[in-house]
Amino acid sequence: MPVLMPNALPFSRTCAFILLSVTGFLQALSQQPLTLPPVAEIKWELDYSIYLKMADDSAYTFDIRGLFHIKDEKRQTTGEFVLYPVSLGEDYVNGITAMNNENEHDAHSFKTLWSALHEAVGGGWAHLNNCLLYALETQYLQLTAPLMKRPATKWKPDPVTESYLRTRRWKYYVPVNQKAARKEYEIRVKDNEHGDLKSIPDSFIELFMSTGNKEYKKLHKKKAFKKTAQIDLVKIMLGVKYLGEPQILYMRSAVLNAVKNYSANKLPAVVIFDRFNAAAVMSLDQGGYKIDAIAFRNAEALTAREADEKKLQIQKIIDDINVYNRNQFMQRLNRYYNP
Repeated sequence: MPVLMPNALPFSRTCAFILLSVTGFLQALSQQPLTLPPVAEIKWELDYSIYLKMADDSAYTFDIRGLFHIKDEKRQTTGEFVLYPVSLGEDYVNGITAMNNENEHDAHSFKTLWSALHEAVGGGWAHLNNCLLYALETQYLQLTAPLMKRPATKWKPDPVTESYLRTRRWKYYVPVNQKAARKEYEIRVKDNEHGDLKSIPDSFIELFMSTGNKEYKKLHKKKAFKKTAQIDLVKIMLGVKYLGEPQILYMRSAVLNAVKNYSANKLPAVVIFDRFNAAAVMSLDQGGYKIDAIAFRNAEALTAREADEKKLQIQKIIDDINVYNRNQFMQRLNRYYNP
């Protein structure tokens, strides 16, 4: 259950929902179903780059150093969920748009961000967070938006609470300032209050912890929104329990608008399975992670049978992770969610 900030002001839930969703509704009325081209070819080049060609003849080259690496599949399941940053699948995006066009005017009361997002985009943890990442990356969701700003006040609780002391200098409902955010993260780790942070990829946490305010601003100025989105996702996890309903409605609306305008020009997501020396094009469908294509670094040294066996092993890993995430998510729904 979220903890409202002591200086939160009254706000009309229904008015907020209507104001925030009207733009997305009008855009959705004229939107055609999304069509994404399937993978035609993927191969691992000699210079350690990944070449990807789509069925519409578009082609991409990825430097493996900038891709998401899956180093230890078993260790990742020690978190509550397993999160891989992947593309949103065609059927999944179209399903969200159709579902929300039917229920566009329905205003609900949400106690948590996760219940609000689950009602809007369905799926589980992987879906919620990849939709959040996409909304952050495309700037539909901004942590410094007006509705995310805390109103100025001199009020303080009597007696003074720990949460007040930790958040009193925050200008927004999540710790936007890098110094404040890293301080909050260190407190959470020290007190063993990781919460949803346990399921954030290590590479996201490392980027977050190694980036100061100046570096963050430089990334933003360079429009390196993929990196800033990963940092901002950590900040959301740090501030999620402090969100009030206006902030939850704003974030839900921003995510919906981002997904409804999901671009067919969005780069495919390629991840590296280090243990297999494999590059995989991955996306999300209604059931979870989906492998669209696989290429091996030493493909010329593998027989067809060996390559097929490795592909089956990777597919088994993904199938197991989908089951794991689904079971974990259903347990959480039973405990906390009130969609």
